Amino acid sequence: MDPAERSALTALCAELPELRAECARRPEPARVLAVIEAEARARRPITALLEQLLGTPSDETVRQRSLSSRLPGSGPGRADEERFGCPDGACDRLAAAEPAGPVPRCPLTGDRLKPV
Repeated sequence: MDPAERSALTALCAELPELRAECARRPEPARVLAVIEAEARARRPITALLEQLLGTPSDETVRQRSLSSRLPGSGPGRADEERFGCPDGACDRLAAAEPAGPVPRCPLTGDRLKPV
């Protein structure tokens, strides 16, 4: 699977309940989300459909921390968890931080971890 599509699918799966709740109030986004879900279940590409739903270009669509926050009318919300990874990608360690708290540092190098 294409890495961008894998990322888009990961984001969709992580935020599907929130997307469904946001789209339930609007007929057109709800229709597009239903198509996205069907395509995702069939393991076909969904990035272009997410662009249509969110109104963002593909390079932004797959990098979004929160797909549902890109829907028109939705507020910024409140993060319930922030995750960070290795600053240079040398390892797969992930660290969680309190929302809006300090960014964790690598115990080996002391560098700030990167958001994942």
